[in-house]
Amino acid sequence: MKNHLLPVPLFISLLCLLLCGSLAQAMDIGLLAPSDQRFRAELYYEDYQRDTRQDYPSVYPASSYVGKQEEKRLIARLSLAPQRRWGLSLELGGTDSEHSEQIAPLLGAGAHLVVLERGNLYASLFGRLTYVSGIEYKESYGGYVDELNYGYGTWQRDEDYIEYGGGLQLGTRWQPCAWAELSGYGGLLLSWVKETRSKERERATGKFRGQDFDWSYSDSTIDMREEHQAQLFAGIELRALPSNLALRLESRFYDRTSLSAALLWAF
Repeated sequence: MKNHLLPVPLFISLLCLLLCGSLAQAMDIGLLAPSDQRFRAELYYEDYQRDTRQDYPSVYPASSYVGKQEEKRLIARLSLAPQRRWGLSLELGGTDSEHSEQIAPLLGAGAHLVVLERGNLYASLFGRLTYVSGIEYKESYGGYVDELNYGYGTWQRDEDYIEYGGGLQLGTRWQPCAWAELSGYGGLLLSWVKETRSKERERATGKFRGQDFDWSYSDSTIDMREEHQAQLFAGIELRALPSNLALRLESRFYDRTSLSAALLWAF
């Protein structure tokens, strides 16, 4: 006879998703449970927000800026589990940063190791790496007063970065009936952002009191980093049996809250 009482970890995951979730995202983790399926194909969407700090060491005096980085991502993830207790993953997708000129390509990789398995309960250690290349921001500005006073300019920033992440996931599984399985998980994520390329340039031309001016600026020493490295996360996955098609939701909460959604097939 099946136990139809909802396990405590699943209840906590559901509660976190319902009360803490909103469309703002940091690195997606996914379900890292022991598995007899060797492959797992997943398509997930995330609306990404995080606090970042940008330092300008070459400016005198040196300055910094604290702001919000926002991206919308669509990513395909393929996971391989050569053995039941460890696996690897590859990701390919695109990210659309707010105010950027175009969608930038994204590549990712990950690995996990199940370090504890007791019945339906498990604990996994994991690591993630994401590389984003070719983000381009551009703005134009200017104004006209009269033929002796006017000016126009453009500002552009090019950016590539790597995001590193790792942590611990705890989870459990529950089968309420013959045609469905529900998994719940949660844990701690530590993440860092490292820019591999960051360059700003600006140019303005025009006239001031009848005198022509042509001003330009370029800075390639900008350093960006994430303000909050530690995050808590929780997720649930509902799998249809025996097809192994599933829907997954994941939430992250600390300084900002988050929610991502995925459709997947294990085989």
